[in-house]
Amino acid sequence: MTAVKNLTEEVCAEIEKKVAAAMKPIAEEYGLQFELLHSSHYPDGTLMVARSEFSVPEREKTVASQKEEEDFVCYAESFGMQANWLGKSFERGNFTYKVAGLRVHSPTDCAILERSDGSRCYENGALVRKYLG
Repeated sequence: MTAVKNLTEEVCAEIEKKVAAAMKPIAEEYGLQFELLHSSHYPDGTLMVARSEFSVPEREKTVASQKEEEDFVCYAESFGMQANWLGKSFERGNFTYKVAGLRVHSPTDCAILERSDGSRCYENGALVRKYLG
């Protein structure tokens, strides 16, 4: 251990690097983002302040709302589908359909599909299974 008498700019820069290196694995362990926001030290060299933040990464853009996505992953197998089908596409007739979610309170037309023209429709899980299964 090196004892310092004053927190110089060089010492503070070294501490910043070590703090960021120590915090990054913690953020990765929890799937978070880490950022060292700001640091400063008093001119007399007696105090250093380093502000940082952990944040949840921005949700990837998908055709499904977060609720639809969570419902799909949780309940897909109950409706004869697979959780990894969310976001998958298949062609039927003149359109391409993308699996966008699940309506858990509608056992017959439970699959939420987004058509290539941007409209949404609801179909039976058996239809999705026919094309993706």
